[in-house]
Amino acid sequence: MSECNPLNERLKKQYEDTLLHENYRDPRTAGAVWKAINLFEHFTGKKDFTIFDPEQAKGFKRWLVKQENAKGELLSLSTVRSTLKILRDFFGWLAIHPKYIRKIDARAAGYLRLSNNEERAGRATKELPIPSAEEVHKVLKTMPHGTEIEKRDRAIIAFMALTGVRDAALISLKMRDVDRIKKEVWQDPKHVKTKNRKAISTFFMPFDPLWQNIVMEWLCYADQELGFKPDDPLFPKQDIKCNPITLQFEAKGLSREHWANATPVRQIFHTGFTLAGLRYYNPHSFRKMLIIWAMENCTQMEFKAISQNIGHEHALTTYNSYGTLNDHKRQSVISTIGTGKTDISHVPNEIMMAEMQRRIQR
Repeated sequence: MSECNPLNERLKKQYEDTLLHENYRDPRTAGAVWKAINLFEHFTGKKDFTIFDPEQAKGFKRWLVKQENAKGELLSLSTVRSTLKILRDFFGWLAIHPKYIRKIDARAAGYLRLSNNEERAGRATKELPIPSAEEVHKVLKTMPHGTEIEKRDRAIIAFMALTGVRDAALISLKMRDVDRIKKEVWQDPKHVKTKNRKAISTFFMPFDPLWQNIVMEWLCYADQELGFKPDDPLFPKQDIKCNPITLQFEAKGLSREHWANATPVRQIFHTGFTLAGLRYYNPHSFRKMLIIWAMENCTQMEFKAISQNIGHEHALTTYNSYGTLNDHKRQSVISTIGTGKTDISHVPNEIMMAEMQRRIQR
């Protein structure tokens, strides 16, 4: 197998430019595309992309489903599906390339697809568990908060419960993005890594008063005790320095730099929940926790406000993305249908009228 095919490399570079500058895709997406295309080249022995045809597509598909991942297991259907989708898009682009439109069999790209049943199976996702507000409360009460690093870690979990921000946004927030008076977080897409770089205004959602108390304490501590400036990270990474005695790198308080990625946040969650004797819940599960709580306790108007608060323009998006009930909750809800009617015959009329007036005013 040759080390490099010059024609293929030029085409890959042109396709990358198309993704980044014409389709406005994230650079990380381009990295995944390169990986899939390189896998196809490995199968063909780096033959020219211009000889791509249905037989080659079918052969690659048969070969791909037999490949193993780093754990020695066969590639999952979801991985196979996403790889084929990337290559289908690539060869679809190549089939209309001005220089190669007469050389590429445009039909062949359609062969890079699983059967309908396998496509549905590849899209299936395992239901992820979500914490309850009571479990989050237990974690926050259990976590130590003596040092500045411990205070930061505890505040991170409280902040994500209080606001429902994504972890990528959390690590890119600055001190000036939080208005302590209005209890508002301005997720400015100029520097905050929101999904699709959307501008989001988020107000605190203190379903549990402890969440807000911890966050407000952290903001005061960072401002008054640590001397954080408005452009400093809201939750900075540790300041790592070399110990001259042990010659080992150690955490020496907090720096004034952002984390490069959200991996440390997930580690903080893992440590916090383990310390409380609970299973690990990832940061994103907090968003679903807030929505499930809102579905149970909020009016339609309140639910709409929470939907916008987490960055959704439409409440239906929130229902579809986070409103799915797990099996246990679904069974619990269905089993109480028709049995939860409250007898209000003993309630005095003046109390009934006062409650009706209160709801009308809302």
